[in-house]
Amino acid sequence: MRNFFASLAIAAVAFGMSSMPRSVQAVEPADRAVLFYFDGLHPDAIDRLDLPNLKKLKAEGTTVEEAVMTYPWHPTTGAYGLMHSTSLPNPITMTGNLFLRPNQPMLQDKFPRKIDTAIATGSKAYDSISSGFDVVHLLDTSDAKLTDLILTTLQRHDPRYFRIQLQDVGRAGYRTINAPDGAPFQADIWHPKSPYAAAAREADKQLGRFVAKMKELGRWENTFFVFMADGQSRHGWHMPMDEESWRTPMIFRGPGVRKGYTIPYAEIIDVVPTIAAVLKVDAPNPGPGSGRVLKEVFANGPATPTDVPRRMLRFNRQIKEYLLLTAELRLLSDKDPRADNVLMLERNALVPNKPAPFLGIEQIDRWHEAGSFDRLIERNAAALAYLRNQSERFKKTPAPTAASQSN
Repeated sequence: MRNFFASLAIAAVAFGMSSMPRSVQAVEPADRAVLFYFDGLHPDAIDRLDLPNLKKLKAEGTTVEEAVMTYPWHPTTGAYGLMHSTSLPNPITMTGNLFLRPNQPMLQDKFPRKIDTAIATGSKAYDSISSGFDVVHLLDTSDAKLTDLILTTLQRHDPRYFRIQLQDVGRAGYRTINAPDGAPFQADIWHPKSPYAAAAREADKQLGRFVAKMKELGRWENTFFVFMADGQSRHGWHMPMDEESWRTPMIFRGPGVRKGYTIPYAEIIDVVPTIAAVLKVDAPNPGPGSGRVLKEVFANGPATPTDVPRRMLRFNRQIKEYLLLTAELRLLSDKDPRADNVLMLERNALVPNKPAPFLGIEQIDRWHEAGSFDRLIERNAAALAYLRNQSERFKKTPAPTAASQSN
């Protein structure tokens, strides 16, 4: 009888593996995962500023050539402001889903045991994404001081999931775009007098301290490590209309990860589903709006897929075009009342038999109404086509004058 149950158990395991989705089968498990950020690190900074610890990570792992974030808007009011205290890409990364809702689960909510998760950030702005972590350090402090605290945390705990965000690079970018008029480095992070390079090198130094401590504790080799940033224009901070600000460096390193490899494209909503697969926990928000497991990062995964839709990039470009189109129509409306009318009708769904209103950065809490990421893009494309046609119509047709209206 004992042999029967043993055989049954083996069969069950075999069935489970055979029925497991291929994207999960390709993923090598790890003991723990670390999601490590430098706020505001430009993707070119690793090589341009010769950051040795990040360059070593690239050599030891897989880099994403073009990693795209959600449009880097930073709202503090309205429906989004009631949900989150940080910029848009942060909660979307942590939920693994484009469609944000109140009290939405994040990856840290999927771990059953206490002292399984930890978060440490150099700013208190990340409060709204810290709920559910077992160990929480949200401090307005320097990268060096935060790293001191992180190393102490590692000495006391071995979290299965640790999210870390060093903040000083982003602060340097912010000081660059907001430098006083006449400052030689104003709006140029690469200027020799900009504080940006020094902040990036200091952050890289603190990353080296973290890796050294993980090695000392015997944890590094079986850790799935993901490096990201939080958007940076060459002009400083994350300028929403600048496509550079939509990009983030993204590096994966750990068990089973391809070494010295580059994949062409990924989106921030793919990170949490990939970490969840590695740690064998449920992804927090599967379904419409969710990302995918980046199986091509792993050596036993399939070759780089050729059919990955670049949805985030297209969606960001739609938002940018909508902002430009509506600005153009508002300028036209100063002389042409028809443009003013079109803007009101489109925004309030008052045009008979015309596309639904564009869902942009003022409607973040309503993106889910489209039903899926693809349908959101389709809906917005139709709204843009309508506005584009109206704008061209007003440019070609003279605005009505008071005399023509009286006749």
